[in-house]
Amino acid sequence: MPGEIMTAPARPQPAAGPDPEVATGPDLTGPAAGEWARALLPLVAARPGSLSLNRGWNPDWERERVDAASAGGRPHLSVRLFGGEVLIGPYWVPGAEGGCAGCAELRSRVVAGHPLAADPLRPVSRPAMRRPFLLEMLAPVLRSLDERPLEAGELYALGGPSSRRHLVRRSARCRVCAADPAGLDPAPPAPWPVRRILAGPDGPTRGADGAGLLGPGLLRARTVDPRFGPVDRVVREASPPYAMSVASLPESLAMGFARAGTFADAEPVAILEAYERLGGFPHEAAVVGAVSYREVADRAVDPGTLGQYTEEQLAHPGSRVTPYSPDTPMDWVWARDLHGGPSSLVPAEIGFYQYDHRFGRAYDTVRRSDSRARTFYFHDSSSGCALGSSPEEAVLHSLFELAERDAFLNAWHRAAPLPTIELSSVTDPASRRLLDLIDAHGFDVHLLVATGDIDLPVVWSLAVNREQPFPASFSAAGSGCDPVAVARTALWELAQLVTDPVTWTREDIEPMFADPWLVDQLHDHLKLYSLPEALPRVVSVLGGRRVALRDAFPAWPHRLREAAGGDVRRALDFTAGLFADAGLERVLMVDQSTREHRDLGLAVAKAVVPGITPMCFGQPQQRLSGLPRLAAALAGTPAEHRKAPYDPHPFP
Repeated sequence: MPGEIMTAPARPQPAAGPDPEVATGPDLTGPAAGEWARALLPLVAARPGSLSLNRGWNPDWERERVDAASAGGRPHLSVRLFGGEVLIGPYWVPGAEGGCAGCAELRSRVVAGHPLAADPLRPVSRPAMRRPFLLEMLAPVLRSLDERPLEAGELYALGGPSSRRHLVRRSARCRVCAADPAGLDPAPPAPWPVRRILAGPDGPTRGADGAGLLGPGLLRARTVDPRFGPVDRVVREASPPYAMSVASLPESLAMGFARAGTFADAEPVAILEAYERLGGFPHEAAVVGAVSYREVADRAVDPGTLGQYTEEQLAHPGSRVTPYSPDTPMDWVWARDLHGGPSSLVPAEIGFYQYDHRFGRAYDTVRRSDSRARTFYFHDSSSGCALGSSPEEAVLHSLFELAERDAFLNAWHRAAPLPTIELSSVTDPASRRLLDLIDAHGFDVHLLVATGDIDLPVVWSLAVNREQPFPASFSAAGSGCDPVAVARTALWELAQLVTDPVTWTREDIEPMFADPWLVDQLHDHLKLYSLPEALPRVVSVLGGRRVALRDAFPAWPHRLREAAGGDVRRALDFTAGLFADAGLERVLMVDQSTREHRDLGLAVAKAVVPGITPMCFGQPQQRLSGLPRLAAALAGTPAEHRKAPYDPHPFP
């Protein structure tokens, strides 16, 4: 059925203007408006729905058009005339995955180098048409669109940097077709339902639905576009002695990185990691605040169970946190209980590690004049954030990561010898190549069994320089259910550290050894333990009994496979049971997913486990006080009678 061209707000039109049945937007008047409107009439007949025509970018006009189309349950095609370009589309279809004109405008602005990158939501008036023959160039494009009409989310750009089709994916930040964050429902989400999640062929930790995302070229075709993104580029690093891909998703604060034997294997993982990092900010999560813990204690996690700071830390000039009390107003987000209990509020900074209080409700109540930028009450990291093809899969991998960081930190602070895995028992071909690579760079490798009271396989990989004093050592870790894969992951992480160029000197970091409070950023932890003077502290974990890999983690991965029975949800419940056995009975899930994730069949979550040892960076930011499990782990060690925050950890 033929569509219609939307009517613009009432405005007198000149006699030479558009035909009576064709109206244009408020920013396009004069004879040219009528010419363009008549030329675009074939588009209305080609696809059902409405069509709007305007000059430049007018968000209010576009929002009215999309709202009207949505109310009528019909598609809509927006056409914008710029100084030397025509953007035909996207073709917006209610309920479909494709983006609208607002998504296209936003995505085109956030890419690096765009003059409006710092203010991507601001409306801008565009100059009048000035490119000759642009109208004449439209005819062959319309013939092409008649033969192959635009699909949902597709856009045709004519006359600009290039003339071609683009697929515009929906943006969580779009203010034309996305929900306004200020209007999100602050009520607690419904209890988490228990459902069966069919596992994929490689084991119970990944769902069958997500297996296809790693197929060759699939994610590139669905996500990579240099102009409209969401991923604007995937870069292949030439310097590492392995395939390393870096995916840039401009709407996220961090890139995605992946290492593999081939770029074909590395690229989709890098894109997925970029999407995982996109979830670090509450684009679609309702923020509750500003209220104190005392006001919401009946439905909130006690912030004191998440690790606390000492008075010395809070008073230190390097601190980036603000003291709080149960009466201090805070921002909160909802977290669902793994076992179906009522949802609980957790501090927004814990639920979303990229949280920015300028977009929350408590900002004006605690502004500070300090020269250093301070977050509110926590300095958190991405630990516990993970991506999967379902929330259950994402939380399962969140728990693996939390167990890894907890075991590593507890083992580090104990400073006691750990069991060492015989390298000859590591027979996986990829791991053997990584061992050879690290050895070729002059480092001895030690694979240490770091598993503590959470009975999951955790490997600490340690490289010690045998050829020269500097850099002295590097540390990394891996976790999961399959010991072979865990060792391989730990070696991948270690291989990157060993092969990356050392861009600092001993003189740069010697002050940190003399004063650990100068350890301020993530990379400072890595740098500190490259000093020869710090090597005795690192090797204090060596000297334990030697064990074969197959004996280091008895019955793994069979324990999980048998318990899961081909169901990811049952694998998650079994893993949560291991946490409960260690006294960590409460597992909460913050849903970090946006419609951008859901459109790709993805979910992002952060597991919040009160009482676990958190991974933080910067000595003043270590939240190690008020954790009974950590105190128990340090009993009988030199650290037992020391005050938190102890020695800075070497985790990169």
